[in-house]
Amino acid sequence: MRALVFLIGLLTLLTAGCSTFGGAEEATANEADATFSLRMIPHHRQTIEIAGLAASRSTDPFVTGIADQIANAESAEVDQMAAYLKSWNIQVPGDDAKATHAMAGMLTARDVEALSKASGPAFDQLFLPTLAKHLRSGVAMAKDAQAKGIHAGSRVLAGKVIESQSAVIDEIAKRGKA
Repeated sequence: MRALVFLIGLLTLLTAGCSTFGGAEEATANEADATFSLRMIPHHRQTIEIAGLAASRSTDPFVTGIADQIANAESAEVDQMAAYLKSWNIQVPGDDAKATHAMAGMLTARDVEALSKASGPAFDQLFLPTLAKHLRSGVAMAKDAQAKGIHAGSRVLAGKVIESQSAVIDEIAKRGKA
């Protein structure tokens, strides 16, 4: 369903025959800006989903700390991107996690299932490299948005995503788990 909402939003932009949109009240945006929010919202929601597993499954304070930190940051970013989409009259993606596993940059259903079945040190060993892999795809999406987008707010948010997710990946790498 989420993939369908993404496609409908994207088709709306393409069939409108314009490369930018937005009124006088909101900054002009283009397809890259909309695509960033339409793809990053499900990506962030998946991060929040797997981070939520850490509280009950992890035995490592580093893991639970990273999970909590990233879930809090990404929750606020989802709200910000949703506000951008609404201001551009684009429907915000739904919250159907199963529909987005096939999207580029997303963890597979098998990845998420493996995390949900693990606990203790086994969870910790699986969580960190899985999270790093997931975050690397988010960094790539954000770099694309910065390179191709024109909406100032989206470009700033993309920079924030690059910085914060790269920092988490670096912390995971310091532990030899990235």
